[in-house]
Amino acid sequence: MAEVKLVWDKRSMIQRKKHFAAAQDYVDEQCVEKMTPYVPVALPRYSNAGKLRDSAAIQKPGVIVYTAPKARSDYYAIKNHKPPHGGNPNGTRLWFEVMKKTHRQAILRGAAAIAGGKAK
Repeated sequence: MAEVKLVWDKRSMIQRKKHFAAAQDYVDEQCVEKMTPYVPVALPRYSNAGKLRDSAAIQKPGVIVYTAPKARSDYYAIKNHKPPHGGNPNGTRLWFEVMKKTHRQAILRGAAAIAGGKAK
């Protein structure tokens, strides 16, 4: 029997890591952009109007955090986020999950194109 030894080309691994990092950056940016229409917004008469929507921060690859006060409670709250109770007619709880249902395939296709693969 012949012995087979697999050796990874370090240059190709570096290039692959760059592609994966670029694809992750793309996914993070697209998620923030595509979530924005679903983020609840307080009515303009309230002092926190727009703060939640504008508080999205990508802390590290794959981790998006809304830093506005009460962001976590608004995300999980079972309350009416639509007018007249809120300022965004598309605002909803669990806005990340809603965004995934709507835009998942488009984001996956874009990430696959950047990473050099194909989305299923």
